[in-house]
Amino acid sequence: MSELRWGIIGPGRIAPRIVRALSQSGRGELVAVASRDPARAQAFADRFAVARSFGTYQALLDAPDVDIVYVSLPNHLHATWTIRALEAGKHVLCEKPLALSVEEVDAIIAASERDGRVAVEGFMYLHHPQTVLALELAQDGALGQLQLVHGSFSFFLTYPNDPRVDPTMGGGSLWDVGCYPVSFSRRIAGQEPEDLHAFARFDEHGVDRTFVGQLQFPSGLLAQFDCGFAAQDRERIEIVGSDATLVLDAPFLPDPDGPPASVTMWRGRTPSPVEVPSVDQYHAEVEDLMSVILDGGEPRMTLASSRENVATLVALDRAARAGDARLAPDA
Repeated sequence: MSELRWGIIGPGRIAPRIVRALSQSGRGELVAVASRDPARAQAFADRFAVARSFGTYQALLDAPDVDIVYVSLPNHLHATWTIRALEAGKHVLCEKPLALSVEEVDAIIAASERDGRVAVEGFMYLHHPQTVLALELAQDGALGQLQLVHGSFSFFLTYPNDPRVDPTMGGGSLWDVGCYPVSFSRRIAGQEPEDLHAFARFDEHGVDRTFVGQLQFPSGLLAQFDCGFAAQDRERIEIVGSDATLVLDAPFLPDPDGPPASVTMWRGRTPSPVEVPSVDQYHAEVEDLMSVILDGGEPRMTLASSRENVATLVALDRAARAGDARLAPDA
């Protein structure tokens, strides 16, 4: 097989970016879309010239000519439909967070191994050259001894009845955008945190609208991050070393979905821009998965890494709700 056929479950706000990504691919084609609302599925199919639409998720999974399923549903449905897709013989790209508990990730891992299919969590920023470059510079000693990572990701969430502020659907800024700087910090560290602290401002439904977390890694590297639904659009990563600081000003949603990619090396008060190419990171993400399926190898985002990221997020949420009890992630 030289071309893989894709189906989308959940034609929401991110799904058009996957359509765009596949339109640039010579190895993948979007052939189907499914929604619980048949009219919504058909409208999406008409808009993007998708051959078939389905009024149930299971109907798409039953289609024999779909090889990969992109799961773009509210957070609390990610694990369920990832597992069902694997059991139906499909490979899966699931939007982050892959799951809301370590137990759910373990069930996905078991299904992937049992059914011989690949499942990958959709952390698209990991595939952008600016992320790859930042990790290389930090880990190769270009910044000196690593001291601190700081990340921010926030925006005003104003959509009424949004699943991201529904506590029954895995809502909260930590799960929606805080997962990015947490993931980035773990990548820089190359290990898992041994201690953490967290504070949050919860709304009347118990959903965190603003979240601040701190991580300590065995190497001594410290990480701080903030995220939220109640502040201006903010994206930034600082990797602080003993010799230099690396700053990414659009680390998670650069062009074509945001400002141009930007990496700057600071030595003292002297900035030096670092040139990075502009790419569609969603295209790089789908190509990475298809390369694993067609050529073999390991995806850039492994299920083992997803498991540890979810474990850290669970521990951070628990710490914030416990009034910053000292809680290390569960293994």
